Amino acid sequence: MGAEAIRRQVLACALALGALTACAGQPRPLDEAADALAPHVSVTWPEEADEPVPAVLMFSGCGGVRQVQDDYAQVIAEAGAAAMVVDSHAARSIPSALARPLVCTAALMRGQGRAADVFAAAELARRDPRIDPERIVLLGWSHGGWAVMEALAFAAEGAPPPGLDAPGEDPLSGVRGAALIYPYCGWPGRARNREEVWTVPVAALLVEGDVVAAPGECETVFERQAGAGAQIAVLTETGLTHAFDAPDQPWDPRMEYDADGAERAHDWFAARMAGWLEDAR
Repeated sequence: MGAEAIRRQVLACALALGALTACAGQPRPLDEAADALAPHVSVTWPEEADEPVPAVLMFSGCGGVRQVQDDYAQVIAEAGAAAMVVDSHAARSIPSALARPLVCTAALMRGQGRAADVFAAAELARRDPRIDPERIVLLGWSHGGWAVMEALAFAAEGAPPPGLDAPGEDPLSGVRGAALIYPYCGWPGRARNREEVWTVPVAALLVEGDVVAAPGECETVFERQAGAGAQIAVLTETGLTHAFDAPDQPWDPRMEYDADGAERAHDWFAARMAGWLEDAR
């Protein structure tokens, strides 16, 4: 297949997927959004849990769910919590082959719209009798971090994200903290320009010199939020790249897996999670 034919095929898929997403994104109640998302959420449960357990809601980067989510799910389960992986791509019928050319370029499924998945996943967690509805943590990588920040902003405003007709009385009820790993804070993000103060504590792990998600843009957002009273903690790693904790990331000269860095990130997140959940007791 020639380059022009490939270009036409990608464009046709983009148009079709855009139409599909537009239809799927018509405003609807939060409970209906949660029902629609439920088939696209997988859960890793801790062993021998005999009471409602905390839950971590996980949102992947723009390339979709990969091994990195499984790796953190094991860390989370070993700590006694349920790891809920939200596949936002599958929920919108976005094939993995088109994730990079469409989602990673912000042509499709921007963080603003994906914020509805954060609200819906939190609703699913609160519904499940096996989960403690008062001890929920959010975890987002890159594009997923963008989505989490958008959800924090919409919740602070009391406004619904695209796809929801109303935010609900308290869409982040029970959420005790949000961890952002090399989050994307650039254009066309909405949350980065909002003044409303996030009410959920945030811990961010940035990578100095990240050429995919510039840490400077996140630092500007975090400094403004912290100055307004939000609880923000930032750790900046050196000598690593974007997606350093993703062992099966498709080859990209801007990204390189680092096993030691990944282990440090696992420990960093486990400590943040433990602190938030202990504070909620």
